[in-house]
Formats: sequence, structure tokens, C-alpha cells
Amino acid sequence: MQTLRVSHWIRRSYAHLYINRLLSSKAASNKQVAERVPPAPQQSIETRKDRARPEEEGLEYEYTNELDVLRRKERLTVDSTNTQYMTVVFNGEFDRDILTYPELLTKAESVQMNSLCERLRNFTDKIDRKKIERENHVDKDIYQEMSKLKLHGLIIPEEFGGLSLNSQSSVRMFEELAVSPTITTQLLTHTEYGVRGLLVYGTDEQQRHYLPDMAKGKMIATACITEANCGSDIRNIQTTATVSETDPNTYTINGTKMWVTNGLNADVFLVYCKTKERYTSDDYDDRFSFFLVHRDMPGVTVSPPVSTLGLRGLGLTHVEFKDVKVNAIQHTIGQLGEGLNVLRNLHGYVRTTLSGMCTGVGKRLIQLASERAIQRESFSRKLMDQGLIQKRLFHMEIDTYTMESMTYLTSGILDSFSMPVISIESALAKIFATDRLYRIANDCLEIFGVEGIEIGHPVEQYLRDIRPWSMFDAPNDVLRLLTAWEGVMSVSSAVHDFVRKIRNPIHFPGTKLRHLLTNWTSKAQAYRAPFTFKHDLWEKVHPSLGIPAKDLEYAIFVLRNVTKETLTKSGRDIIDNQLYLRRLSEIVIEIYAMTAMLGRSSRAYSI
Repeated sequence: MQTLRVSHWIRRSYAHLYINRLLSSKAASNKQVAERVPPAPQQSIETRKDRARPEEEGLEYEYTNELDVLRRKERLTVDSTNTQYMTVVFNGEFDRDILTYPELLTKAESVQMNSLCERLRNFTDKIDRKKIERENHVDKDIYQEMSKLKLHGLIIPEEFGGLSLNSQSSVRMFEELAVSPTITTQLLTHTEYGVRGLLVYGTDEQQRHYLPDMAKGKMIATACITEANCGSDIRNIQTTATVSETDPNTYTINGTKMWVTNGLNADVFLVYCKTKERYTSDDYDDRFSFFLVHRDMPGVTVSPPVSTLGLRGLGLTHVEFKDVKVNAIQHTIGQLGEGLNVLRNLHGYVRTTLSGMCTGVGKRLIQLASERAIQRESFSRKLMDQGLIQKRLFHMEIDTYTMESMTYLTSGILDSFSMPVISIESALAKIFATDRLYRIANDCLEIFGVEGIEIGHPVEQYLRDIRPWSMFDAPNDVLRLLTAWEGVMSVSSAVHDFVRKIRNPIHFPGTKLRHLLTNWTSKAQAYRAPFTFKHDLWEKVHPSLGIPAKDLEYAIFVLRNVTKETLTKSGRDIIDNQLYLRRLSEIVIEIYAMTAMLGRSSRAYSI
């Protein structure tokens, strides 16, 4: 756990905590220190799902500027059955159930999955990545072999000819396939956009019509979202779907979508369109909708493939829609006006699966680096015996273990609820996995030296192929801002009321004075040992992990205080202070990583 790199002020706070604990350990052992921790209260801490909304409590929501109104309109229209675990930590709360790491597979399922993974390894070993790189094209023989393995139907129910895998098993399959990034990225868009969109939001008729051919690989799906002047700002799209004046069920689509993954081979496009110019709902932004558009429909034009830095053969194209007419009853995914919410939910699955792909590539790079360290000699010594090489391999292993833990924890949440909401958790996993994977690739390149930069070398190819993944669905910096913004705006109404008063000392002088006094007391409490624990996380993990559990709780305490201080300084202008939001997001990323590793380690100790 100590290898996790946290923000500067967290490291400084940890240093104070460790120093004081070390001093106090001379007088008492760790067991005695734990005995001095007060017992957990009988009433569990109030979580977000149990707390009434500010409107229900009769409290006025403070920051009602335009951006806040837009954010509140994004609320999902479906009921979520899970706690948004990494949202409540901004308020100093923590649902201890997340420390129960999910059981991935039963023994029978594990045997079946291992057999299937072995077939996948035989398949990926036969793929000539150099040929794909050279020709910028994937042969049809590879797609035919994928159809035989039913890879296009991983999550499609067996009644439609698929494998009917849950999220955890599907992610495991993508992890194995990720050694060929181009093919895996194509399959990602087909599975998590096209197929998942039909499974979650499609009608029974749509599923019966599309899923059998999709499972066989006869019909490939992809998503059309990004535009030339609209990348992460998905509300600014220009592609429109206009209702007919004579037939209310007919819509005409006009616009151009850019950089469509596997657009060269796709038969069905999941097109994100603007259907209204103004809001008509008080609950969510209902201006956008998703439509299924066939490649052979009149007015659909697909450009030649675009050459890219990495992921050669991806089939990246631009797709133009000119007066394309679709029937709303047959071709709408979800309800009209629900497009923004559909996209946010699908992104949760996409980011989780992408994290699993990063895990697969990370393991492959560790294998390459280890083989190099064993075989190569420098200064009459094996590389594996040199300290700096050992350090690089150590960090590569730690980062891969962490991203794997976060990925399967997130996929376990997806499988545990009927309609999960994991917008923050999946974003945190994706940010961590893509950033650390690029660092792993750099470390692997350092171990190989000049040989690794030769065109066609596996490390050189991986270094280019994984680079676009950090920009998939949204660049990591944008996700950092969105996750921090969502977390900050989810804090309790009591905190917002406190911030309003503390920023108006003339009208509330007593609140300002109490804040100055309690702020000094809070800092003194943070630096003393033993720390006063609120959640007693050490009770939910293996006894040998008690100290890391207390470190996790201390990090939650720091995040709450930093969030409160940030709101005090910035108020309603917090959205404009991107550096503050980025630092908050870095803290919560580390908290989620610590949570996943702690839960997984505890489960491993307890088996």
C-alpha cells in the first residue's frame, strides 16, 4: 500500500501520522493501540441512499447557477440500487460493504473460463500483428475465427446464440484478448455500445431482430458520438434528428460523425443525435436520443479509413448522414430524449472493460520485461540482479495488480445490481489503468533500451497502440474534472450551508470565528496518534491489514477536509478552478485504488 503515490499534502499528512505512530509504538504495541480505538457506534453512518434529498428536507440548494442546473438535469431516470461508493467519500462517509471483494467465479465456472481463455490464447498467438501494422487492415480470416469462438456474442444471452457472460467474465475475456489491441478495441465498441445498448435499453423486438446476427458476427455494431467541433462536450453536438411534419414516428438525421471506431466494417451505427433544441423535462436533459442506423440506408456515407499513430487496422472512419430517415419505434434505443442518460450508463461499461484491457496488456509487458531481465547481461551481471531494474519490475507489478483489483471490483458492482450507477467508479478505474499502463510501457522500454524503439518491436507497438486508450470515450483530464465536480456537488446540504455562511463573515461572524477555532483543533487531531477513527474499517478486513485500513480511513478524513476547504475558498466558482478539481480527483483515485487492493488482499488472506 505504501507504493501508492498520493498527492503532496496527503503524503505530508501520512508522514506525520507514521512518525507519531512510530513514537507511540515505543509505549504500546499495535494491538494495544487498536484496543484504545473507541468501539463503533450502534447506528451506522448515514449514507447517501438513506439520506433524503435537500428538496425533501425543505432545504434550499445553494449553488443554483447555470452549470449546476445542467448537472442536476443529468440525473439518471432509472432507480439505482447501489450506493455510489466513491461519491459519498467526498462527504467523509464510507460504505464498508465495498471492502467485501466480489467472488469472481465458482469452481465450475472457473474451469470453464480457464478452458475458454486457453482457446483465446491459441487464437491470439496466431494473429500476425506486424501484418496488421503493415497493411493497416485486419484480414477476414481473423473475423471468421472470432465468430467461431463466439467473441461477438460474449454478453448476448444463449437464447440468441451468445455466451451469456456477466460483466466480470466478459472483462476477463477482454483481458486475454488485449494482447492484440486493435482487434480488442473493435470488439469493445461492438460489445459495450451496440450489444449492451440493445440488452439494457432495446425492446424485445429489437433484441430478437439484431442479437442473433450480432452473436454470429454477421452484423457488427459501433457507436457514432464524436464530431469535429464536439469531443468531450457531448451537449454541443450538431447532428440532428428532426421529426417529420406528416408522420410523428419518422425522424430525419443530418450531420457528420468523426473518428468512428471500426466504421469501415460496421453494419449498424448507434448514432447520438439532438432531437430537441430546448429542455422539456424538469428532471433531466431530454434534448438527445440514440438511433440505430443501418449502413445500407439511403444517405449514409462512410469515408475511407483514417491512418493513426497506433491501433493500425482499427478501421477509423468518418460517417456522414444526409437526410437519413428512420422509424422512431423500430430504431430508437431507449426512450426519446433519454440519450444523455443512455450514454452515461454505457460509458460505465466501456470504461470498466477498457480497464480490463489495460490489465491484459500490463501483464504482457511484465512478461516481456521479465524475460529480458533474465536473459540480458550488462556489466557482467544479469539485469534481474540490478537494483534499478528490480525497482522498475516491482512498480510494474504493483500498478498491474492495482488496476486489476479496481477493474474487477467495478465489474463486481455491475453484476451485483439490476441497474447500477458507476459513473465515478468506472471513470476512476479507467483513469488509473490507462495512466499507469503508459508508465508500465515506458518502464518496459527502458529495460529493453534502444532495441525497444525499433519499428515493429512488440514494446514499440504496444507503446503506440495503448496511447489512444486514455482518450477513449473522454480524455482523462476531462474525466478528472467531471468526477471531482460530481463528488463536490454531492456533499451534504449541511456543508453547503456552512460554506455559504463562512463566505459571508459580515452576516455570520460567529460561524467564521468557530471555524477558525475548530480548524486549528482539526489539524491537531489529524497529527496525533492514535487517530480517532469514525468508520472502524479495520473491523471489515483481515487482522493483518488493520494498519492499512486505518490509513484508508485517514485518507477519507483528509479528502473530506480538503473538499470542505476547497468549497470555502471557491464557492460557486469551483467549476472554474480546474487545478483544485484535479487534485481532488487524484485523492479519490488513490482512495479507490486503496479500497480495491485492501478488499482483495483481505479476501486472499481469508480464503
